[in-house]
Amino acid sequence: MQADTRIPVVLLTGFLGAGKTTLLNALLHRPDMSGTAVIINEYGEVGLDHHLVEQAEPDDVELIAGGCMCCTARGRLTDALMNLFAKAQRKQIPTIRRVIIETTGLAEPGPILQQFNLSEQVHERFVLDTVVTLIDAVNGEVTVEQIDIAQKQITAADRLLITKSDLVSETQLAALRARLAEINPDAEIDVVSKGLALPAQLFAGARYRPSAGRFRITGLLAKADTIRLSGEAGASLLDSDDPDATAPDAYAIQTFSLIIDEPLPPWRFFGWLDYLRSLCGTDLLRVKGILNIEGNPAPCVVHGVQNVFHPVEELSGWPSEDHRSRIVFITRGWGQETVKSTLAQLLGPEQPMGDAEIDAAWGNA
Repeated sequence: MQADTRIPVVLLTGFLGAGKTTLLNALLHRPDMSGTAVIINEYGEVGLDHHLVEQAEPDDVELIAGGCMCCTARGRLTDALMNLFAKAQRKQIPTIRRVIIETTGLAEPGPILQQFNLSEQVHERFVLDTVVTLIDAVNGEVTVEQIDIAQKQITAADRLLITKSDLVSETQLAALRARLAEINPDAEIDVVSKGLALPAQLFAGARYRPSAGRFRITGLLAKADTIRLSGEAGASLLDSDDPDATAPDAYAIQTFSLIIDEPLPPWRFFGWLDYLRSLCGTDLLRVKGILNIEGNPAPCVVHGVQNVFHPVEELSGWPSEDHRSRIVFITRGWGQETVKSTLAQLLGPEQPMGDAEIDAAWGNA
């Protein structure tokens, strides 16, 4: 497999007060973080310590501590990335080894990921390495259960970093970790002390990219087994109607999996997922799974965050003898009910989609 030489990018999110600026300030002082470009994806004053960087206009790049760089995207993420790359090529700034995109505390990750995915120029030069979300331990319980933006940030994450842990008890910290693991079972969870994070806690080294040799999905499959609502060992989604069930809370998050025994016709699966996205809207927080597609000897990985789906990628082989399709969903409100009510479209007869319709369904058209 050919090595991926693109520049790795981390999307750093977290609700207001989670400690993104503190973490970045400490991280960028490390000698091994030289060559790091930081894009502040927000309006107004740059969020980093003023001793490190002054306000930067969208077309300007400021040098900061340790040979790092900073610019302000102000909604123009593609322009900011390509501006950084061009200046590095012209030797106007140091060589870029990695990029951190710091979002405002009120930013949804989905639209930012969509900007990143839609630009062919960006795809040729940069690759998304990890989505990292910071959680404030002090306000974590309220944030997790009641704040819409925070829920979207948490469910979008590949890695969750709990900050301000020294200000809560071990019991509170353990409860928060358990709740985060319940909401997003696919994410790794770490605790950072006094905002001090290691570079490896942000840059995962391609562990989340299916095209990379280090990618592993067996952990997700194990978690999917423990939460599944279909298959012989659990209650079927199709048969789980409860006449006494009440309407779900608008902010109630459900994490569940769908396990399908037979290989999936691609036109039927893509059509169903596109239909599901249109019905769920923002209630479809995260989708990730391994698929057995008809005619494909190797499995495919599907991964979506808030209506933004990454291109489907094939693995080199199945990670185990189990070749069933397994898809983990994180939904909110009526999301789980919508998945259940649309399964007939996935499992029943339907007219096939053409290649153009499949591309459109995945946002590749």
